[in-house]
Amino acid sequence: MHAAGGSGIIEGAAAIGAAAGDCKGVLDCGARKEGGLVSHGVAPLVPEPVSAGPACRPAGHGKADLHIHSTYSDGIDSIPKILDYVEHRTDLDIIAIADHDDVRGAHEARELAARRGYRVQVIMGTEITTRQGHLLALFVERDFPMLKSLRASVDLVYEAGGLVIAPHPLCKLTASIQEKALLAVQASPAPFHGLETFNPSVAGRVSHTAVAALNARLGLPEFGGSDAHALSMIGLGYTYFPGATIADLRAALAAHTLIAGGRFMTFRDHAVIAAPNMWRSMVVSPAYKVQRAVRRSVRRAAS
Repeated sequence: MHAAGGSGIIEGAAAIGAAAGDCKGVLDCGARKEGGLVSHGVAPLVPEPVSAGPACRPAGHGKADLHIHSTYSDGIDSIPKILDYVEHRTDLDIIAIADHDDVRGAHEARELAARRGYRVQVIMGTEITTRQGHLLALFVERDFPMLKSLRASVDLVYEAGGLVIAPHPLCKLTASIQEKALLAVQASPAPFHGLETFNPSVAGRVSHTAVAALNARLGLPEFGGSDAHALSMIGLGYTYFPGATIADLRAALAAHTLIAGGRFMTFRDHAVIAAPNMWRSMVVSPAYKVQRAVRRSVRRAAS
């Protein structure tokens, strides 16, 4: 998730700022709380907000965060920093790098994790910008065209052998798939493989209840993802699954035994990363996408 026509971090944050002060959450038993924030060392202005999912990791279950952004799009931390942080300061077994319309970070993460012998396993991913909202594609090796219809983008991911997940669905604060479009895809021959039912950002929080109600009707596998744009966000949303490997995760997906959970971010959590994230989401990442589109057009015209 990133800002659409402005910062999704800023828009709507005031809507939950006061409410967060009335919430008391439950941290995952494997989490470490260092002054309220993991990597910035800044104590939050309000108590921990509410959480979702189990308070502790179920016995025999692995833990994955399948929605992380890097400096290859609008994240503020590099792939080496992300991998080092996950390896040494979290209890995550699996991560997915899912930069906006760009798989370079996912390729780098997978290669670097293997080269350094890290315990953490990396899934290739990308968050595709469609005309009906963002689409999370997992187990893909290449980029996909921007601004196609949701239906066309889903078909392309299927053709590439990937999985399609609706990230932060139903949210009005950022580019998200709404119910009508989601149900149309779900009724098609190529439906969603799952929904991101927990997203810790303000965007995920405001739509959390509606997403849970929708999935109670649909019965899709549930995913939790941090939508991390900074180290302090990694692992705030997660997916538990029986086992510990990527193969186990895929088996749990097929068996509908995934468990989504996490801790919602406070207003202070958002504020700490807002400025650098806005710069990357509104200036750096769009500029690169324009340059890439121009280069592709030139290559097509020359061929």
